Amino acid sequence: MTDKQSSDSGQGVTTPDQQITFHSHYVKDLSFENPNAPLIYDNPANAPQVSVNFSVTSTPIKGKDRHYEVVLMIKASAEQGEQTMFLAELSYGGEVSIAAEMDERAVQPVVMIEGPRFLFPFARALMSNVTRDGGFMPLNIQPIDFIKLYQMRMQQQAEHQATQKENGKADN
Repeated sequence: MTDKQSSDSGQGVTTPDQQITFHSHYVKDLSFENPNAPLIYDNPANAPQVSVNFSVTSTPIKGKDRHYEVVLMIKASAEQGEQTMFLAELSYGGEVSIAAEMDERAVQPVVMIEGPRFLFPFARALMSNVTRDGGFMPLNIQPIDFIKLYQMRMQQQAEHQATQKENGKADN
């Protein structure tokens, strides 16, 4: 059996073990800047310093029970010496729904891990194409461990809440 199979309704892709259905995916926002063209192409021998950052958000969709919009945001930049070669930003979204029988405590982890995992290949291809079409080598983004990304986010939130509680006690 494959990891993903078509849902019975024919609308989207269902992952049976997580009971999540993917209904659509789309570009929400895409930006590419090449601020130092054409001069940046004069010295192609210097290796660029590339930086790539990711974030994921999910928002319940009003009027649709257990439907969420998941947005994977990728920001990439490349510098050559002191000059910026390019800046690329992508917000790639998708609509997912969760089966009614899924335990409420499992919804957030499933949406925040499986949602971006499904969106990533499409967003990765877009970023590769936009940098190539901008006159540079295609940006090859390595696969992301969305489980680890989610765990890090939860740890940061827990630390922030602990700090808030300590600061609240100190103020009293």
